[in-house]
Amino acid sequence: MANEWILEVLADLTTFAEQNDLPALERQLVVAKQVAEIDISASQGMSPHSTAQGIGHVGFLHRATAEG
Repeated sequence: MANEWILEVLADLTTFAEQNDLPALERQLVVAKQVAEIDISASQGMSPHSTAQGIGHVGFLHRATAEG
């Protein structure tokens, strides 16, 4: 529970990126939040699949952002 504050920070940053027309940053922040959810749930002994579904697309988002 001690690390869950980062999820709120990432959500706020995602909102900022969305409101300021920063789509590549927004996509990366969404991925970062998903990764954080996986790490936090793993540290709490929960299944990583229960909190961050769709994480399999991380590589695709990263490559798309790096290219454009």
